[in-house]
Amino acid sequence: MYSLAKELAGTMKAIMQIETEIAEATNNHYDEEVVRDLERIRTDLIRACTRDELLVIKTIMNVGQSERGYRHHFDSYDVEIINLPIELNEHELMQKYSYYLIHKTERELGDSIEYYTAVSEQLKEGREILKL
Repeated sequence: MYSLAKELAGTMKAIMQIETEIAEATNNHYDEEVVRDLERIRTDLIRACTRDELLVIKTIMNVGQSERGYRHHFDSYDVEIINLPIELNEHELMQKYSYYLIHKTERELGDSIEYYTAVSEQLKEGREILKL
C-alpha cells in the first residue's frame, strides 16, 4: 500500500492544485462557470482513480486528519496544528488508517473524497507524516 502511495504523489498534487485554483476562483469572485469547470476537473481526477488508489488517498487523508492535534480558535477561523509525536512507522500508519476503509466500495471512497472540503489540508499533512 505504501508503494502505491508513492506512485500516487502526482495525482495527489494535482488534486491539491485544483483545489487551490477553486479556492482562488471563489475568493476572487470569478464567474460561477469557471468555478464549476474547475470542480468538474477535480471530480474527473478523483473518479479516474481505481478503488485501490482511492483507498490509498483516503487513508493518507485519514492519517493527516488523525495523527496531528488541532486547536481551534473560536474567536477567529484559525486552526493551530499541534505536532504530536508519531510513534508508528509509515507502513503501520497506512495499515491502521485503512483498516475500516477496506470494506468500502469504489463509489463510497470516491464520494468521501469528492464531497469533503479539507482534502488538500489532510493530504498535505498525511503526506508529510508518511514522508511521501
